[in-house]
Amino acid sequence: MKLNLGCGNKPKDGFVGVDKFPCEAVDVIADLNGKLPFEDNTVEEIYMDNVIEHILDIPALFEELKRISVPNARITIFTPHFASQASWRDPTHIHHLSYFSMNHFEKESVSHYTKGGFSVVQRKLSFGGIMGNIGRLIFMISPRAYESNWCFVFRPSTLKFELEVKK
Repeated sequence: MKLNLGCGNKPKDGFVGVDKFPCEAVDVIADLNGKLPFEDNTVEEIYMDNVIEHILDIPALFEELKRISVPNARITIFTPHFASQASWRDPTHIHHLSYFSMNHFEKESVSHYTKGGFSVVQRKLSFGGIMGNIGRLIFMISPRAYESNWCFVFRPSTLKFELEVKK
């Protein structure tokens, strides 16, 4: 089974649409802030497009994702970068995420509250416009220096994470 979590009105071919609010693309109504209505070890792929920033407790959601996923399941997440104007434009955004935010789900040192169980397979930061080229160059030299010093000058747009479930 493949899930499009928080699908809203954006269906994805081959995926079961899951959202809190009923609409045309939704196959299963479920609140992502609680227990998901899927059996353990049944999901092979999860897609979340501009959803994670709306979740109250991201570690709790990740525990649920790990529970319902088969070993080595893939999770793709798109979200605005914290320095993107899109991250702050929507008043329903609860979290503003960094290029390094998903590292917490790999780290043993914080697994007492994240519960771990994931590896970041790929991460990508997108830039737009002419000024984005300067940001892209700084980012290529050092993602940490870019986020620490330059991200609000040469603004990025979207983060993409691909994670793998480790069981």
